[in-house]
Amino acid sequence: MQANRILKDYALVGMGVEYHDPAKDLKENLEIIEKEIKDLEGHKQNEKIATEIHEIENSWHAIKPEFEKTPDKAKMLDLHEMVEKFTTRCEQVAEDIAKDTGIKGEHDVVLVAELGMESQRLAAIYLMKAWGVTTPNYVEEVQEVVDQTEKIYKELFEADEKLVSKEIKDQLKKVEKDFIAFSVMATSTTGRFMPSAAEKMATKIFKALRVILDKEQKLVEGTVSGYFTPIADEKTAGEIFRVITGIVHGEGGIKS
Repeated sequence: MQANRILKDYALVGMGVEYHDPAKDLKENLEIIEKEIKDLEGHKQNEKIATEIHEIENSWHAIKPEFEKTPDKAKMLDLHEMVEKFTTRCEQVAEDIAKDTGIKGEHDVVLVAELGMESQRLAAIYLMKAWGVTTPNYVEEVQEVVDQTEKIYKELFEADEKLVSKEIKDQLKKVEKDFIAFSVMATSTTGRFMPSAAEKMATKIFKALRVILDKEQKLVEGTVSGYFTPIADEKTAGEIFRVITGIVHGEGGIKS
């Protein structure tokens, strides 16, 4: 989600929106992802993980310089495509590592992180359109985000409460309502755009899911006495997993 937030902030800066100081948020979020990428480099890795992480690093190093420049509407679609590929790959690697930790509930952690990514993806797509940059298949892309999000919520709601507690499910239901309201805005055909309102709703969802993600990680990782890591040395898989879900969703601190 962090990567989708820089796309969202880039569009807001380009439009001249000052609500929540998107220029400051953009700079801070770039620094967060850069730190997380460097954290990945500091972990011991076997050949499988090293190859996947090297791919993520190269992708990020191609993206970052573009977001450090003055926002350019003409580059928005290309940046959108780059971020889509980057976040999709991070998501895939996080899921792979979740499986390799040997902890069944880590899949649910990834699902919560994906909810965050999809909500910020929706915000980015909507704000791009508000700026006058429409993806070729805007309606289909928005519907894909909505459908994927509903699928994830359904899976989490049906999960064993030992892995996704009742408390977490109740909190997810509240966030789901906010997402539905946001999706109504994104699918509106009135031609009127509310970028500040979209930023406010996206941030509200982001903050709520950040709290839920922390709780889900503690619930799942508190049920085992260490990681089964056939792909890395002791605990490394878990540490790398947390960093990558951080890139997909957001670092420990909550950013507006």
